[in-house]
This record gives sequence, C-alpha cells and structure tokens, in this order.
Amino acid sequence: MKTTIVLLLALFTLQTVADGFYPNGTCMVYAGYSGVPARDMTNGFTVAGPVYGAQEKFVQQCMDAGYPVFPQLNTALNFNDKSTNKYVVVESDLRERLTTQIDRYKAYTNIVWWSLTPEELRPWRKDEMNYLDLSVKIIRELDPLKRPIFMYHPNHRGIPELTTFAKSLDVLGKGRYVNSSGKKRSRQWVRQGVEEELEAIRLSGRPNVLPIVMPELCKDPDDPNEDKEIRSWVRHDVYLGLCSGAKGVLLWSLFPRPAVKRTWKIWYDAYAECGRELNGDNQLALPFLFGEVRSDLKIKRTSKHSDELTTGGEVETTTTTDAERMQRKATVPSWTARELMYSGKRFVFIVNSANEPATFEIAGWKSAQRVSDLFTHETLKDSPKTIQVPAYGVVGFVETK
Repeated sequence: MKTTIVLLLALFTLQTVADGFYPNGTCMVYAGYSGVPARDMTNGFTVAGPVYGAQEKFVQQCMDAGYPVFPQLNTALNFNDKSTNKYVVVESDLRERLTTQIDRYKAYTNIVWWSLTPEELRPWRKDEMNYLDLSVKIIRELDPLKRPIFMYHPNHRGIPELTTFAKSLDVLGKGRYVNSSGKKRSRQWVRQGVEEELEAIRLSGRPNVLPIVMPELCKDPDDPNEDKEIRSWVRHDVYLGLCSGAKGVLLWSLFPRPAVKRTWKIWYDAYAECGRELNGDNQLALPFLFGEVRSDLKIKRTSKHSDELTTGGEVETTTTTDAERMQRKATVPSWTARELMYSGKRFVFIVNSANEPATFEIAGWKSAQRVSDLFTHETLKDSPKTIQVPAYGVVGFVETK
C-alpha cells in the first residue's frame, strides 16, 4: 500500500512537469522557500524552492528527481551602501557570474522561474536599477526558453515602486507576512496587497506579468492559545490571495526556524492541505487560473463588521521608504467573494476576514442546478441562500447541471 501511494505521488509530480505551469500550462505554482523537495512535492506543493545557501546541491537534487524548481541566481552583490549610488555594475563581470549559473541549468525543462538576488532592490537607487535592468537583459539572452524572472519585494512596497519592477520582471510578489507585520486582526491586508500588485501591473503596461500571493510560515503566535487559529489563518490567507486575483502562491518559509519551533507542523500541515485542494484531485487551482470572473449571483454580508485597516509598519526598514511604511487608515472590505465560470461550472468562494463570524445572503442560484460544497464534497439539498462563515473562514461551492 505504501509503495502504491509513493508511486502515485511521484506520478503527480511528473504530471506537473508535463502539464507545465500557468500561463504556459495548467498547473499553479504553489511553493515555499527553503523546503525539503521530496517531502513538499508529495504534500501539495508543485515547485521546490527557492532556497538560500547550498544552491547547487538543492537544485541538483531536484534535477535528479525531476522536480520543478526555482534556482536562486546569486551574483554575490549586496549593495550595502545605504546612502549614495557608489556601486558601479560592470556588465562584463555580471554577465560572467550569471552565465556560469544559467549555463549549468538552462537545458533542464523543469526550471520554472529564475529567482534573482539580491532581493528587495530599492528603486530610488540608480545602481540597483541598473543592476536589475542588466540582469534581466542577460538572463533573457542566455535562457533559450525565456522562463519568467522573479524577485521578492518587501511587505510595504507601494504601487509606484512595484510599477517600476513590473516593467522589468515577469512575476510580481511582495510579502504578506500578516502576523509578523502587525496585521493579525486585519487580514484583509492580504487582499490589499494583491490588488496593489494588480494595479502596478496595469500601470506598467505589461498585462502578462504574473501576480502572486506570498504568505508566511515564520513565527509562533505570541499567545499559545492562538495556536488553534493557525489553520484558519493559513486557509484565509491562501484563498483570499487567490480570490483577490493572485495566480500563484509562494510562502516564506518552509525551513523550521527556531522562531516557529512550537507550531511549525501546524502551519505546514495547513499549507499542505491547501496545496492538495488546489493541485490534487479537487483541482481548485483551475478555476482560479482560467475561470471567467462573473457576478451573476448577488452576494451580500448582512452582519456588521469593521472594514477599517491601518496600512504601513516598521518591517524591512532598510529597503522601503518612510512614505511606504507610514501608517495610515484605509477602507478594505473584511470579506471577499469570487464567482468564476470554468468548464461549464459556476464556482463560488466567500472569504471572511473579520475577527468574528459573518452572515451572508446569496441570491440568483438556478433552481434546476445541483450545488456541492467544494471542500466537504457534500451535495446540498438546497442552494445555500444564507450562510454563516466563521472568523477567517473560507467556503466554496460549485454549481453543476
């Protein structure tokens, strides 16, 4: 039995490689930094990496096993000077550093994206933007398959700054480290971040840039009584990101760091559960990737909850501006609904970002249709007209003939 399960999981891994990744395939990128490929690729994750350190060993391990992977391109530059533009990027030197790494991997079809370092480049620094432009140019020249280029951006990166990067990079993602950024009880902050990415992509004039959501696995809750909320937090952040328009998930990180020693497995199991729902038999990734956004149903929240959010905060202070980190009030809905038509079926997701249960009314179901719960697979006797969604809860339905 155990051998059969392992073979089936290995088959799933190989299938993701064969199908390819969105937008050039049907598989969603669902990944985490610094994981264990053999473990993660059998737990709902579809790509291994990126990883900090031991890069060659990690990537070779993935190559040998046939796992999709993100190599981290490390040019050994760090731009330590915070005040002036003293560093001069020498193109011949940069080309040599990148050529050595890309030539090692470029023939492998299971390279999904290139992840470029150093991360969190500062758009007000001319040397760093010159480095970005030259690096992107060289990578695209060297890679015959023209795979997407990604770089991590800090949590409070603003729309103007994100727009600068969207003009160069192919994947746009910034941290949504909700708990670590002081937004634990304002989780609609995830939605705001994805919407900022989408606006930056629009302003960049490059509509094919891929927006992703980047949640966290990095810290135990301060209060052990909150450990029981972790699964709800994880599911909320993943599905809210996708309902807000993200087309992939990359979390930081899968490494069992000391700060998350007590609850690492709780977080990991919850993320793995979401990955299996999205990329396993349920294939919930497909409507998010290819579904047509609709608003045929009338969904409204009938209970009262605060939609106020305080943006900004003091994380990643050396790579963001005072303006980006400035705290200010914003109004962001503390619930999100997404209606998608895919393959002749209507998919409906509702995410409650409030700190207490919320009540919703749904009108417009076709009486002749059958409605099933996407997560329990239960066929409902009647189309849901009124539902209560728990704090940070996610519900999903599919309407079929």
